[in-house]
This record gives sequence, structure tokens and C-alpha cells, in this order.
Amino acid sequence: MSSISFVTGRPAMVIGKALVVADLHLGIEREFYKSGIKFPSQTHMIVEQIDMLIKEAGSRKLIILGDVKHKVPGISMQELREIPDFLEYFSKKIKVEIVPGNHDGGIENLLPENVKIHESSGFVLGDVYLSHGHSWPGPEFLGCSAIVMGHQHPMVEFRDRLNYRFIEQVWVRGKLMREKIMEKFKKIPKSIPEAVVMPAFNELAGGIAVNSEMAGEKAQNYIGPVIKALDRKSLRIFMLDGTYLGKLPDISGAKFN
Repeated sequence: MSSISFVTGRPAMVIGKALVVADLHLGIEREFYKSGIKFPSQTHMIVEQIDMLIKEAGSRKLIILGDVKHKVPGISMQELREIPDFLEYFSKKIKVEIVPGNHDGGIENLLPENVKIHESSGFVLGDVYLSHGHSWPGPEFLGCSAIVMGHQHPMVEFRDRLNYRFIEQVWVRGKLMREKIMEKFKKIPKSIPEAVVMPAFNELAGGIAVNSEMAGEKAQNYIGPVIKALDRKSLRIFMLDGTYLGKLPDISGAKFN
């Protein structure tokens, strides 16, 4: 995957001249507010972070792999207020493209005219297929070197000898099971792309600790058809700073110093 460059320390990647992020969940603060947790909108901070990454990478395009907004179903007042401004700000500087996710119902009503929206199944960029991950990609993904998706919000759970627990965002890379791909696309693929699962860009969105008992070994505990087609034994887990933690079966239930 020579065309992909992972941004050290951030849940973002660069493909050519495009900065790629997933799962912004703008407006999630409203959900916390309804639960009695009050804090101001963090959208301005996300704008600053993405702006900095664009400048550092010299990107000419911003690609968002789904869940630009948070509320499901419908659109909150916060989203109505903030998302058009967010997209307008970046679309005046560079090209902006969106693959809609499962939280993005009605997102087309919030888009400036110059923002491009793709089919929810995703699209091909160079030799990489980009998707949100909540639906099957198009068959053209089989001609790519990798499929990149969000949706799962992968994290890893750490526990020390005193059972103190904390979690960190991670990248997940691994193989798709050939039989699952054949079952879906009704043909024998010459090769199958490597799968890359992105961490959520918005840390408030939480996630699933892939090495926890909740994630388990059963496919139904994973979210989305492509995620369920992953060969769990092949999954390699990387911290945002690039540290390789090991394969998923080796770190599941493990204690860390």
C-alpha cells in the first residue's frame, strides 16, 4: 500500500494529495447534553485540527468517510447550524468529498454546492477503495490494493496488574475472508484487498475495544458487513503513534505493564 501514508499521532491518512478522515460525528455534544453532561461544541477544535493536517500534508482534497453528523434519525439544531459552516469553510480552500455513513441521513440538505457526495458504497481513489463500512463496497473494490473504512471506531483496552483500565484509539489492518467475498460477489477473486479500519476522528464518539470481552470472537459483535468478513486471526493492531501491539488474538485479554 505504497499510496497510503498514515499520519503519526492522528486518526488520519494521506492518499496522494488527499487527506482522509472518518467519523467526525459533529453535533454529538447534543446527545451528551440530553444525558445531563454539559460542555460547549467542539466543532471549532475539529476544524483547527483538520486545518493543521491539511497544511502539514499540503493536501488539495479532504475526504470524509462517513458520519459527518451524529444525530440519528434526523438533524439537530446544532448540526443545522454548524455543519454547513464547517463544510463551507473547507470547500473554499480545497475540494471536499464525502462518503455518507449510517449517521448521515439528510446530509445532502446541509452541503454547499461545491461539496461532492459519493454513493454510500464508496469509491475508488487510485488503487485504494474508500468507504464508510456500514454497507458492502462495489465489486470494483476487488481490483484495489486496500479497502479503507471507518464506522467501527476501533480502540484497544489496557489493564495493568491492579486491573486499572484505560483505552486508546488504534488502527486495525488485516485480511478479508475469501469465502465471505465469494459468497457476496459470486465469483472467485484473483486477489483480495487488505482491509484498513480507521479510528474515529472525533474522540467523543467513543468506540469498541477490539481486544475486550465485549468484542469477543463472534462476528455478530462487529458492526457492518465488511467488518464481519475480516479474518480475526490476521488483524494487526497499531497505536496512533505507529507502535505495533501485535495480532488481535495475541493481545485479547492481555495485561499490560
